Amino acid sequence: MHLSQLSLLNVRSFRRLELHLEPGAYVLVGENAEGKSNLLEAIALLATTRTQRPGNDAELISWAALREDPLPAARFAGSVESARGSDTVEMTIAARALAPPERSRADDGTPAAGAAPAPPPTSRRFRLNGVARRASDLVGTLRVVLFSAADLGVVAGSPQARRRYLDLTLSQVEGVYVRAAQRYQRVLQQRNSLLRRLAERRGRPDELDFWDEELAQAGSVLLVERALSLDHLAADAARRYAELAPGDAPLRPCYRPALPQPLADELLAGGAGARDWLAAAFREALTERRREEIAAGLTRIGPHRDDVAFLLGGRELAATASRGQQRGAALALRLAEVELFRVRTGEPPVLLLDDVLSELDGRRRERVIEVAYGVDQLLVTTPDPARPPPGAVVGERRLRLASGELRPVE
Repeated sequence: MHLSQLSLLNVRSFRRLELHLEPGAYVLVGENAEGKSNLLEAIALLATTRTQRPGNDAELISWAALREDPLPAARFAGSVESARGSDTVEMTIAARALAPPERSRADDGTPAAGAAPAPPPTSRRFRLNGVARRASDLVGTLRVVLFSAADLGVVAGSPQARRRYLDLTLSQVEGVYVRAAQRYQRVLQQRNSLLRRLAERRGRPDELDFWDEELAQAGSVLLVERALSLDHLAADAARRYAELAPGDAPLRPCYRPALPQPLADELLAGGAGARDWLAAAFREALTERRREEIAAGLTRIGPHRDDVAFLLGGRELAATASRGQQRGAALALRLAEVELFRVRTGEPPVLLLDDVLSELDGRRRERVIEVAYGVDQLLVTTPDPARPPPGAVVGERRLRLASGELRPVE
């Protein structure tokens, strides 16, 4: 799989960018703040339809467009070559023109200086091969693995960051996952709303029966896919980490489903076999906890509370590991992800390395490059043209990014 063309219009730092790509390796050289990360994140957005970092959609639209265009919009488009043929994917984020800042007011009612404008409301549109589609229909057409400094948040950050990682990764390899994730979030909102009403003694507890069934059906898909995929990722990430950090304590990622412990243990032991019984068991667990969830006004069990623990020598990596160990664990996880994509889809993803090779020592850089040789397309960014040195990636093409334009490096 590879991206043959990328077109960006009014995307963050890019007013317009047209890029034609071949299979193989590209090293993108540019000073800090020139937009290297923006470029890789735009490619990842075409793959997942979701941003790699939290924020408002309006932040994806270039500031110049928001200030100058009557109908500001960011357009992402790409042509993808894969085992199934050629496809084009397109995503547009449209916003209202940026209004003059509404300044907050002091206690006496006078405007306060320096108040920032609120982000404008936005809408999204998607096209696959020129036809309007839903976001879930695009996901998986282009598959990417993006490694950046933000990945430290996956291994050492909040549980929310790890759940986001799971959703972005597994949505690309299993179509049923992205649809189940969307359904689960909608049902969860409805169920929590009903729980709050019931806590105020407005309604009947048996109104939860329908939402319990819906939540259990969608949630069981997420739980099983996470258990299966993390089982594969954990074994490969442990091996990769041992190669990156020989002599260090072993790395062990562990899935922690937010279920009653006996049910969680059965899920982890049952693997794919859990598909047959998990939905009914999840629904039963929801029924058993109905009284306490009504009192709390929220759903206390389910994949929206899952977590993944990263253990180094049996101890929590976030609490005890050095920055270098955390970075090594994050890199090992991403390299394992490349293999997961290959096994689950039959072809490797596009590999995106955002300023990674320049920060690695020689041994770790060699390990990453070995994995890169196994993908059809690799894009690497760096602020330093000497790291990685020219020729470190066999067959590389070098491009320099400056003032929003990419030019070949002679």
